[in-house]
Order: sequence, then C-alpha cells, then structure tokens
Amino acid sequence: MLPLTVTEVMRASSDLAIGFMRQDEIVAPVAICGLMPGQNLYVAPDGRWLGSYVPASLRSYPFALVAGPEGERVVCFDEESGLLSMNSGEPFFDDDHKPVGRFAQVVDFFTQLERDRQATRTYCDLIDRQGLFSDWQMKVDAGQGIQEVTGLLRVDEVALNNLSDEAFLQCRHAGILPLIYAHLLSTNRLSELSRLSQVQAQLAGQQPQTRLEDVFALPGADDLEFNFD
Repeated sequence: MLPLTVTEVMRASSDLAIGFMRQDEIVAPVAICGLMPGQNLYVAPDGRWLGSYVPASLRSYPFALVAGPEGERVVCFDEESGLLSMNSGEPFFDDDHKPVGRFAQVVDFFTQLERDRQATRTYCDLIDRQGLFSDWQMKVDAGQGIQEVTGLLRVDEVALNNLSDEAFLQCRHAGILPLIYAHLLSTNRLSELSRLSQVQAQLAGQQPQTRLEDVFALPGADDLEFNFD
C-alpha cells in the first residue's frame, strides 16, 4: 500500500485501485500496489515503475518530511541513497542559507503535500462521520489462485445511496463527493493487479524475448518532477 492525498486520488484513480486504511482512528486513502506483504506489482525487476501515475510518496525520494523534536516539520534526506555528494551536484542552499534550485522545489513540494494531507484527513473524517466506510473483503485472481486481501476499508455504496437528502447535501457542500466517486471508480482497476501478477511472473522468468518496453510504455526517471501536475 502507498499513501495518497485527496489531490492525488483524482489522478491516480484511472491507474490504481484505491482503498482506505484506518490507523489510530485516522482514515486515509492508499493505492493498492500488491496482494501480499512486501510485494509491489507496479515495480519491475529493474526498479522501474510500471504504472502511469507515480504517487508523491515515491516521487519525493530521497527526501522526506518528518516531525522534529518539537513537532515541527523538517525536510530530511536519505544519506544512504547514494545521491548526496559534498563535492559536486546542485547545492541545497544559497549563501543566505535559503533553499535554492531543485531543493527549493522540494520544499515547495512538501509544503503543498502537507497542506493536501491535512485536507485529506478532514475529508476522510467527514466520510467516516457519515458512516460510509465498511470493511473491504477483497478477493483477486493473482494468476496462481485467488488471493484474499484484508485490512482495507471502502465506501459502502448502499450506505451512500441511503443517505438522507440533507446528509447528501452536506457531503456535496463539504466537497467530499469527488473523492468518494474517484475511489469507487478506481475499484475497477483491481483487475490490473491480476494482469501485473502475470507480467511479473513473465519478467521473473528472465525470458530473453521479454523486454519491459514490450510490456509497458514506461516513464523514465527524468520524467518525474516535484509537483502534482
């Protein structure tokens, strides 16, 4: 599972199946990328992404936004990524210690991402208070038998359709209906997990005639930007 924000859900829903997870009474949307722990069917053996939309949590690497000792948000860098150099490359700060160049874009990216996460939490809380979340007992054909996936929530369409006119108008005025509908439409992408299971099995077989370019038109690393566009 990969975390998503409400802005991302609108774009990711055409490419990824989207569910919700509850942790410490907080519900958040997630992209479903595999059928078992430690598995991501959207990552090819050579590390390339097999989908068309790359979640922000991946695009931000090797940077991350974490809570500091006093609760402040701090942009951090994975020093073990092999991408940090003290001798060459682009600087993070100018002579006045202000973010510069690509790192300034990273800071702006995380500022927008944090704002979007807060909005996502508010939206999901409204959906939860309307009693629209239900357990999602998912069964997907993984090519080698039916795989059950548990621990996810989905929007209950019956509960949604049974909302009173007043409650439905509250949802509309709160702006949560696009998130709900994008999630519901994305469930059609579950079949993609079955197809990717078969693709991964083919690629793992290391058949000489099988090339990634013959399976998908893949985005290159240079195509990834620090924005939501």
